[in-house]
Amino acid sequence: MDWNTHNTDLRHPRSWYSQAVLLILMVFIILGVIYSVVNPIFEAPDEVQHFFYVTHLAEGNGLPLQDPAHPALWAQEGSQPPLYYALAASLLTPLDTSKAATLLWKNDHAALGDPLYPLNKNYLVHTDQEAWPYRGAVLAVHVVRLFSVLLGAVTLVFLYLLVRTLLPRAPRLAVATTALTAFTPQFIFISSAVSNDNLITMLSTITAWLTVYLARQSADALQDRMKIRRWWAGYVALGLLLGAAALAKLSGAFLWVLAGGVLMLFGIRQRMGRRTLGGLSVAFVIAIAIAGWWYVRNWRLYGDPTGLKVMLAIVGGWKIPLGWRDLVGQFQGLRISYWALFGWFNVLLPDWVYRVLDGIALVALLGLPLIFRRGEREVTNEDRVWLLAPVAWIFVMLAGLVRWTLLTPGMQGRLLYPAAWAINLLLVLGWSRWSELFSAARWPRLRFGWLAVPAGLLFLLAVISPGAVIAPTYRKPMLIAPAEVPISAQIAPVTFGTQARLIGARISPETARPGETAWVTLYWEVLERFDRDYTVFVQLQDHAGRTVTQETSWPGLGAYPTRLWKPGTIVVDRYPVSFPVDAVTPSLLKIKVGFFIPYTDQGLPSRSADGSTTPDVFGKLRLLPDKVVLPDPSVPIEVRLGDDGIRLLGYDLVVGAQSEGQPIEVTLYWKADRSLTQDYTVFVHLRRPDGKNLVQRDRQPLAGAWPTWAWEPDQPVVDRYTLSVPAGTPPGRYTLWAGMYRLADLTRLPLSGAGLQTRDDALFLGEVVIRND
Repeated sequence: MDWNTHNTDLRHPRSWYSQAVLLILMVFIILGVIYSVVNPIFEAPDEVQHFFYVTHLAEGNGLPLQDPAHPALWAQEGSQPPLYYALAASLLTPLDTSKAATLLWKNDHAALGDPLYPLNKNYLVHTDQEAWPYRGAVLAVHVVRLFSVLLGAVTLVFLYLLVRTLLPRAPRLAVATTALTAFTPQFIFISSAVSNDNLITMLSTITAWLTVYLARQSADALQDRMKIRRWWAGYVALGLLLGAAALAKLSGAFLWVLAGGVLMLFGIRQRMGRRTLGGLSVAFVIAIAIAGWWYVRNWRLYGDPTGLKVMLAIVGGWKIPLGWRDLVGQFQGLRISYWALFGWFNVLLPDWVYRVLDGIALVALLGLPLIFRRGEREVTNEDRVWLLAPVAWIFVMLAGLVRWTLLTPGMQGRLLYPAAWAINLLLVLGWSRWSELFSAARWPRLRFGWLAVPAGLLFLLAVISPGAVIAPTYRKPMLIAPAEVPISAQIAPVTFGTQARLIGARISPETARPGETAWVTLYWEVLERFDRDYTVFVQLQDHAGRTVTQETSWPGLGAYPTRLWKPGTIVVDRYPVSFPVDAVTPSLLKIKVGFFIPYTDQGLPSRSADGSTTPDVFGKLRLLPDKVVLPDPSVPIEVRLGDDGIRLLGYDLVVGAQSEGQPIEVTLYWKADRSLTQDYTVFVHLRRPDGKNLVQRDRQPLAGAWPTWAWEPDQPVVDRYTLSVPAGTPPGRYTLWAGMYRLADLTRLPLSGAGLQTRDDALFLGEVVIRND
């Protein structure tokens, strides 16, 4: 096979495949630039540490020295091999990065690695200094990001060449694999960030291409001097690549095992074992000469050639060793972050997207066995043997990822990108086999359309994500005029300190259930500048003042801390509050808000407009049970109270020892036919034989937790009362009565129903006999 045979398709101007690949490259670069612009700086995994490693070199400070007791701004990334950082630093020579540290306004509440938490997804606070036109350190970040995009583009070129070399008869699969990789949103996202993953991914793909090319050489093909020279030049180039990979990332060492193993396996198969061993010896000598100094340096500085010990001492490991079940549980994050998980692994796409991608992957895996069916043209028997190369590549990369995950939290999809060509090739291959079931003569467009489905879906996601997912995550809250505060949200103004006044508050929805989330929207009028970044708390408390749920965050979902607030503006500030699945229901919860400084007792006092009170309750929410449970009273009845639709469905009466000091327990089962507007008080009275009250319990239902105005139509209310017989109560027969009245005028609600025993609009529940024991 001639050295250039496999790449003539890419260079030939009339080739459909070359045009398709060039179009894919153009679209990838455009998308990469869009992602790099839309995503705020340092809002990609470890980007801030990678960048400060680059600036450290760019400013002529030499290689970082790691000290776990005093980690620098590059943190654990200072233990990484230096090639990516050195190349990037060479681009920053004319730029001023001396004020880069001023960009690090860290969010104290940042929820890194938690995609399900809706608040504080921003690692940093972003200000106008990041806006176009870029200057200084901000420009430097975007320059290095563009460098990373170009590395991604080179990766795609060699990925195409690699698949063409591996499966010479399947150019359409090469195009499809290139498109699937190029349009994977996470691949674009990482390729548009400052990260050494981009260099090791590129070097891994080039190394894989060269490895497969060299392995495909046969002894018969190497007969003239020119081809032999090219063959040896290939192993020299392999040595350069392996050395560069070992200087790009520690995982580059896996390439030595992969390249050596694949070449020896197929070299022996081609009866070229000795010659292959000689070529590998040359390659490894060159690679050691290029990268060996780095590992010797680590040995001398840290007593560890890899530098992993000091890296783990900085980044931290698992407090409890990870078991195999836990390791399997990490797979969900791996699969999600392989396709699309933005920010610091905390910005998700909708859940249905991952389900669809799971379905595509499953269909593709089920299609892989179809490559063994008879009549297969694109994948011959010889090609099936060569598919061992991508399988081995995936296996070794997964083994390395598992080992890394056992040491520290880090099972992330981007760490598999050095094997993305192999993973995506197998997915495309398996997916495409299903189209072979359709006749090429009768359904040619269907076959082509089927092959394009996975990459087409990813392309749509890649196009939509910057504007619909990434940008809104870091958007500042709305600033409005006072007249724009909705009338339904307006409240009596409450001033906090001298800096802000709350002029509106609302909760949506106003009715929730355990496990659900409601949103509290606050309208702050800024009176004067804040000198500190205060945290806002939003609490929902029950009638007894117990906190049922709460959120604490910087305003603007973490993106708009108080030091950014400008006097004269109205800040529309939103907070999600999630209710525990075991929350007591039904319950009427009140909303409390305020400002405080974490880990101190310092907060901002609140006061009403006239300064006479310190209000902190700004709304209420009804918390209802998950399910409507039909009541089953021991004494079922049907009683209507007044004209508002209140009904008593029955009651339970539990009497203790019927002696003084013993409890009498009464449970009333209520229901409202429609929404109520008034608060009624329930009374349960134990009357003496002369008709006067011995014991009485008058209160709002559920001990005040569920006033009648909050009742949901057709939602049963189980209302319990306990009456204790006072000491010294004379023996005799006592009666229990119950009903409702309006507290404003003490007017009892009239009772109606068949077979009722009533007196003074009170319902007779039963007789209690008190005796002296």
